[in-house]
Amino acid sequence: MQRWIILTVVTTAFAGLAAPARAAQEAADPAPATTSVTLDDATIDPKIPSRVRVDVSYLCSVADDARSLTVSVEQKDPEDTSSVAFGSSRTAEADVICDGTRQHRRIVVQSKTINWIPGADAVLTATVSDIGAAPQAAADAKRAKLPTGPTTT
Repeated sequence: MQRWIILTVVTTAFAGLAAPARAAQEAADPAPATTSVTLDDATIDPKIPSRVRVDVSYLCSVADDARSLTVSVEQKDPEDTSSVAFGSSRTAEADVICDGTRQHRRIVVQSKTINWIPGADAVLTATVSDIGAAPQAAADAKRAKLPTGPTTT
């Protein structure tokens, strides 16, 4: 019994000495940034009303696998509910920068059906995905009115 008590005291003392070392190691190696994506502004292109420009910001950590950034927009015509503008755009894997810093992109989404309607509600969705990561994707979605953007030259 006495040996067991001595062994327990010695083991506890060594564990107490190792705890600060583990805490220092964890502080030196912070957890990797989690993937997140945020939708910002969206405006209809004044020159080509079938295009909408969507501003997206995202953050993802360095990864061995390529990432994918997809933005989609859907808008029903308020006067004709059977008429729906829809489009999506996927950014090339090489263009999705994942280095642990927040990135900002302007994505152009082309409607595959009808022109976008200024001032009408639209549903915007953005997703950053990585098949090899856990969790596999981060997404943001929101409802917004699409204004016509400024004319650019």
